[in-house]
Amino acid sequence: MSQTDNIEERFRELEREVMNTQANSQPQNPNKRAEPEYVAVEQSVDAAKNSLGSLVAWINSLTGATKVAAIVVTGLVAFTILNFVFKLVTAAISIGIMALIGFILYKVFLEPSPSK
Repeated sequence: MSQTDNIEERFRELEREVMNTQANSQPQNPNKRAEPEYVAVEQSVDAAKNSLGSLVAWINSLTGATKVAAIVVTGLVAFTILNFVFKLVTAAISIGIMALIGFILYKVFLEPSPSK
């Protein structure tokens, strides 16, 4: 009997530890679930803000011609990235339109007509 009591007491002790750990780590609202996608996006936005802030601080620390050169190079890189994004969106739209036209042509010319 003492071994069973000992096991039950140990089980209750472990249960209390788990409950305390869950109570400490659980958010205030028990119905609210964690949203990992939102957290990841928020962390990415924060990282981008920090990087942009450090870039602006670095450019502001420069003087004279080096500051102008850094601004020009940063602008060129930004416009190159923006141009790439626009071309990517244009290509996706073009592929979508071509797929739609291909589907319509298939429906009109190649699909067998239903027999009565």
